[in-house]
Amino acid sequence: MLAYGDKRSDAAGLSAGMRFVRDGFLSYKHDGLPVDLVVTKYAFHHLPDFWKGIALSQFAAMLKSGGKFYLEDVVFSFTPSDVEASIETWINQVAGGEGFSRADFAGHVRDEFSTYDWILEGLMERTGFEIIERNYTSSTYANYLCTKKS
Repeated sequence: MLAYGDKRSDAAGLSAGMRFVRDGFLSYKHDGLPVDLVVTKYAFHHLPDFWKGIALSQFAAMLKSGGKFYLEDVVFSFTPSDVEASIETWINQVAGGEGFSRADFAGHVRDEFSTYDWILEGLMERTGFEIIERNYTSSTYANYLCTKKS
């Protein structure tokens, strides 16, 4: 993905101001000037909520005032009382596509750390972000565009 990002930024004429970094959400130590943008796509669900809060705080610390944070991931926008039907619907919709089986998605729910929208949104707001756009592409996927509060 880093090579793909480099290639796309070069093609768009943006490579001079863009840097892609391979590191962990929690282990990365930013040592440069404040940045304009932090992006994560389909990786944040690997962190439990406690560590999501720490990572979000680190993102906020490295962003300049008014900087943007974009997140796209598995985010549950159904209510806890609808969990069984909603998860079953999700698995039925996605299993078999792109090489993932029902067991893969059941394992995701069991072993990974996707969270409810209201928990994630609270974490973002409490760590210094204002959500300026939210888009629930289904009851299991969402993307957010946030800005760092001054």
